[in-house]
Amino acid sequence: MSGIEDVAASGAQPPAAQPLTAVQKTALAKLHDAATKFEGVFLEMVMSAMRDTVSKDSIFGKDSAGAQETWQGMLDNEYSQAMAKSGGLGLAKQLEEQLRPQVLGNAEAESHAQVDGRIAP
Repeated sequence: MSGIEDVAASGAQPPAAQPLTAVQKTALAKLHDAATKFEGVFLEMVMSAMRDTVSKDSIFGKDSAGAQETWQGMLDNEYSQAMAKSGGLGLAKQLEEQLRPQVLGNAEAESHAQVDGRIAP
């Protein structure tokens, strides 16, 4: 045996990862928040594009004041954020996996990144 067979046969485990520092944990939490918000914005854009394909006429006639459109936009925003927080498409998870090494490599700066603002599509 050679290579991977030796490792598998010996039952050796890969070396344990170093525990994360408080700064790294903060940076990863901000990455998670930003990735989830990004997925939410993406889902909102998809829902908005889908809604544009539907007739604007309702059982009450044309919505001349735009109230229904405003309400529907707010509802789409809430739906999209809820879907993103629950896992949605898995886009946030993929972003986190890909960006994790860069965030951990520059954790001091990343832990101070601002991701609290509302991101509009």
